Amino acid sequence: MKLTPDEKKKLTELFDIPEDLFPEALHMLSSQEIRLIFLMEKNIFPAEKLEEAIAASGIADDPKMLLLSAYRRAVIDKKRDEAGGLCWQISDFYSRYPYYAQFEPEEYTKLSRDSKDRLNAWDFEVYYGVYGNDVKAKMAGIETYVHNSTFLTLAEADRLIEKHRSHIYMVPCNCKAMMDVTKKPRYVCMNFNEGDNTPWDRGVGEPITMERAKELIRYYNRSGLMQNGEDFAICNCDGESCYPLQMARKAGSRGIYPRSNYRINWQEDLCISCGKCARICNFGAFTIDAGRKVSFHPDLCWGCTICSENCPKQAIALEELDLPMDTVRASFMGAEKA
Repeated sequence: MKLTPDEKKKLTELFDIPEDLFPEALHMLSSQEIRLIFLMEKNIFPAEKLEEAIAASGIADDPKMLLLSAYRRAVIDKKRDEAGGLCWQISDFYSRYPYYAQFEPEEYTKLSRDSKDRLNAWDFEVYYGVYGNDVKAKMAGIETYVHNSTFLTLAEADRLIEKHRSHIYMVPCNCKAMMDVTKKPRYVCMNFNEGDNTPWDRGVGEPITMERAKELIRYYNRSGLMQNGEDFAICNCDGESCYPLQMARKAGSRGIYPRSNYRINWQEDLCISCGKCARICNFGAFTIDAGRKVSFHPDLCWGCTICSENCPKQAIALEELDLPMDTVRASFMGAEKA
């Protein structure tokens, strides 16, 4: 769709698109969706009235199908009136971008490496602006919510899965999809939430059983992905792509966010120098030299625990730290909040 300068300016303002990323944004919006954005502007529309307005404007022959498609693609969001009735509002480019990378990978791969790098640099700065202050609050000892808040052992991940056994679904990892650099598995985000504006409600989640969820968690763990989560999702993160870990590095919050409940104790006398720990460690805490000697560098360790799970000789033990119960562990252990 060719836009006039005025239309380009209007779209940039309505959908919160950075000017230098406008060419990339056009790849992520259909001509119908752009016209829908122009029609809706920043207003909240009751569903029936919006369908009538779409029909009157001639944007689509089937207004309901256009809205469902735009919702699936995170171009619009659901809102609720005081009585709980369905309304619609446009989302923004920050919301649309990850869905494009996650669920339209064949199109996303057409973008150049430079485009992806610029998109991620911008996206991370927005992300850090949204959540960075809460991470700093955690560092100051204030218990506040930030997603991806706690590293989980396999046993702890199992407890969360069991708690949500009736509704578990998978989606691609947004961080891995957007960054597009890791060779580790990408279809790894395990979600439990099904409300408005979730991937499940948008129609892009793949349901799985509790048994399959536990199998997948172990496969991801063996693949070098760290289990990290809370009461609505378990992420399986890698150190290269993960936005929360990038944020933690920038804030200097190692051990606090994401929280680690364990100290890693390497027992050198039991180590057979197989190198598995060095291969899966995301932080360079375990290394193996040319002479096949393994070394542990605790100053680099984030306490994610996957090394212990994968050591064939139990040479890596977990020492539980004497910390107050955090909200994540309390959610699946039936304990009170600390």
